Amino acid sequence: MTKKEKVMQLAKMILQMNKTIIFTGAGISISSGYPDLAGMQEIAQNDSEFHDNLLRLLTNRFAQKNPLMFYRLYRKTHFKPLSQPSLSHEVITLLQKEKLIAGIITMNLDHLHTIAGSKNVVEYWGSINDNYCVAEHHYFSMNFIARHSVPYCPLDGSLILPVFVERNMTAIKKELECGRKLTTNTDLMIVCGTKAAHGIPGNPHKMVVINKMHTKLDLKADLVIHANLDWVFEQLAIDLCLKKRGGFHDEIIT
Repeated sequence: MTKKEKVMQLAKMILQMNKTIIFTGAGISISSGYPDLAGMQEIAQNDSEFHDNLLRLLTNRFAQKNPLMFYRLYRKTHFKPLSQPSLSHEVITLLQKEKLIAGIITMNLDHLHTIAGSKNVVEYWGSINDNYCVAEHHYFSMNFIARHSVPYCPLDGSLILPVFVERNMTAIKKELECGRKLTTNTDLMIVCGTKAAHGIPGNPHKMVVINKMHTKLDLKADLVIHANLDWVFEQLAIDLCLKKRGGFHDEIIT
């Protein structure tokens, strides 16, 4: 079966299912200018002042002890507020507007699904738009963080950190619960741009894996498409005759 035939099969599956959920990882944001985990790791390791694992950078203790270094590296790796949603993000938003998918679960921190206009987005670890001061837990958006090289709370003077750093990269209980509710009675799970098998809800459902490379989930999937995500979602938009909405790429429309 060719890649185009596989995308056509995916389109048919979506139309046949009562409830479809999309689960996304880093691969969906690469064309938006975000490096994947390996790329971020390389950026951190090649920094002349930081010789450690990327995960150490994402700890509350390190960030509070080294706020200047933390925010310098954070802006080189995770914090890219000017990045725009990829074509895949935009097609997913269209799928949701057409009520072809029920919601999105993401392991990404970039907030791009919401920026693209998607609703009912479950962000397991929060995002760059979720920031809190360490003293009184006052909230600040990514726009505030973008305006300050090292952001401090104007109300209490304490350092402001992204929620996933403040929590040492532990999943947010509320988001996990939202994910469980979202996947209840799911017929189809479309897993995009991640090699990891962890975090994927275990409810009975059909599974489609879309990724450029082989993944651990391939053997469990009902359909596997090894291709560029933006190409797959462009073909999917064509096959489903999705109509243009504001801000959507013209080349999708036939």
